[in-house]
Amino acid sequence: MKNKYSILIAACFLFCLSACKKGGSANPSSITGKWNIDKTVYNRAVDTTITGLTTDYYDFGANGALTIQDHQDYMTGIYSLNGVKSVGINIYTVDGHGMGVITPPAVFTISNLTSNSVMLTSPPYPSGQYFVYLKR
Repeated sequence: MKNKYSILIAACFLFCLSACKKGGSANPSSITGKWNIDKTVYNRAVDTTITGLTTDYYDFGANGALTIQDHQDYMTGIYSLNGVKSVGINIYTVDGHGMGVITPPAVFTISNLTSNSVMLTSPPYPSGQYFVYLKR
């Protein structure tokens, strides 16, 4: 009887090992890389949708660097992933007087992340909330 339990436990152990896969390949749904801005939707008193230009992008570097080109605005910053559910973004911009401005860190929620598209949702601000739709 003891031998039957040992065989059953060994069989379960081998089954569990065979069901595991090693994660050696790159994740196709990674946020890292260059994403074109498809559109940005602002939810305020009056909702506004702005279509991204072909030159607009978010570029999430593998080292945590972030570059954003959004119409006439060019911004650099850093980002960090909090699992796969959110991304913290801290942006450094240069205002019209050549003075550097660092935004407070904002945690954007990541939704619908695939290898070709993702949606970033801003935290709710007093002026409203916005959604950035990115595509590759």
